This record gives sequence, C-alpha cells and structure tokens, in this order.
Amino acid sequence: MRPRHFIGLLIFGMSGFFIVWNPAVAEFSKHSRIAIIIDDMGNSLEIGAAAIGLPGNITYSFLPFASHSRRLALLASRHGKEIMLHAPMQALSEKPMGLGGLTVSLDRNEIVRRFSAQLAAVPGISGVNNHMGSALTRDPVTMGWLMEALARKPDALYFVDSVTTDHSVAKKVADAHRIPALSRDIFLDHVNSEVKIREQFELLISIAKRRSYAVAIGHPRVNTLKILREKLSDLDRIGVELVSVSALLPQYPIPRTFPVEIAEQKSLEPLKTTQIESVRIRPMPLKASVQTVRDKLPVREFDLF
Repeated sequence: MRPRHFIGLLIFGMSGFFIVWNPAVAEFSKHSRIAIIIDDMGNSLEIGAAAIGLPGNITYSFLPFASHSRRLALLASRHGKEIMLHAPMQALSEKPMGLGGLTVSLDRNEIVRRFSAQLAAVPGISGVNNHMGSALTRDPVTMGWLMEALARKPDALYFVDSVTTDHSVAKKVADAHRIPALSRDIFLDHVNSEVKIREQFELLISIAKRRSYAVAIGHPRVNTLKILREKLSDLDRIGVELVSVSALLPQYPIPRTFPVEIAEQKSLEPLKTTQIESVRIRPMPLKASVQTVRDKLPVREFDLF
C-alpha cells in the first residue's frame, strides 16, 4: 500500500472515530426528552389529586407545610411519580412565603434548621426546587449553606433552580458543591390562559428538539391540567419522551419513590400538623455580595405563583 493511501485511510478512520465518540454529535442524535414539574402541590386536595392523575413521568413538587402535602405525596408515590420539595424562599417583593420560609436575614444555623424541617416534611423526595426565591437565590452565601446541607444528606438529593430571577446563582452554587442540578427552561402557565399554555408547551418541545432535553414548570390549575392531558398523548408521534427530572441527571441513581407498603400504612394515619413559627420578613438589605440591582437594570422576576 502506498504511503499516501495509508494516510488517507488513517484520516478517514479517525474521522469516523470522532463522529462516533464526539459527545456533541452523540448528544444531538439522542431522543428528545422533557421533564415537567408541577409546583405548589399540597394546597388543594382535589386539584392536587387531579394533577397526580396526569399520565406519564411527571414530577411533583410539594410545599413542605401545606395542608395536604403529605397525603398527596403518598398518593403520588403509589402512582410511581417522582416527588420533590418545593422549598419556600424569600422574594424581592416580600410576598408571604408561608411557614418555615428561608430568608437572607437568617444566620447559618437557622437556615439549616428550617431547611432540614422542610426536607423532613415531605415523604419520599428525590430533589428540591425553590418556591419564589428571587431574593434568596441570588445570594451565593445562603445558597451555599443550603447546598452544604443537601450534600450531607445520605439520599443524594438533586436541586432544580426554578429561575425566578435572572440573577439566580442557585445552579452555579449547586454545581460548585457537586449537587446534581438543572435549571428550569420555561414556565408553562405564568400566564394562566389556554392559548398561552399551548404556546409555552410548543416552546418546551422546540427547546428539547434543539438541545435534546428541556425542563418545564407548571402548576396545579384547571387550564394547565387540561392542556397537558391534550398534549402529552401526542409526544410519541412527535418523537419526544416525557421523563422524570432525575432521568435528565446522568450522575443521579435510579429514582427513589416512597415504598408503597409504608405509604399505604401511613396513609391511614391522621395527618399531623407541625407548629412552626410564621416567618416575618424584616426590611433588611441583602448580603453585600448580592446587593439588588433592580434599581439599575430591568430584571425579570417570576415570584408570581
């Protein structure tokens, strides 16, 4: 074989090897996947149960001390659904968070104490995302304390940044602490109309087709559930797979659900309410590292729900 022919074959072989093993090419060719999180679960038993009845691998995120969170979380577990904690965090608007919320004015011990109480309040969680939090998620100090608390958990919980502010550092801090993490791509129902929810769902699909995956957040509302029932049945035809949040995290183990035997046993127990002192947010400035820039730049905030 002449040397130039050998060199040509070698280059061709190496190019084929690159095509097979190049991660970017492999990622592009993957089946498109979407994860949908239904937030604010636990306030309504009826609409919450209807949301859990949606088909497929939808993930449900429960407010820690809402009236029906524990009972609905057990129901979701019996349906094989993945469960998250929807952790209340301080918003720039000072909108009430409810019981046990996390604020930038709290010291480290109190942040960890409250966060630990939140984690313990919802059975069978696989991960956490923030409820509101446009003030707290921009604070790397407080977010660092939360991620340290997650890192100490034996359950390898993940974190999803709901991205309620353009200035959130939550995912960056999670990455720094080696916590499996994702960021929300779209809100399905920040405008509660059927037309807008359909538009947002189509945007979700387009992102997934382009990038191979996308993450959406919706809420247990009549319009949202109606559109999801309509759209989810069409996913196979368009070549998109609905997966749990943890399925988008390759470093995350097989999703855990609350054991059915325990769920059935505990579902018969009367619900117990934990008395937690209401949070009163003091008009204190953010930590120096993240002074708000809302007076200087137009910032999108999504603490609307």
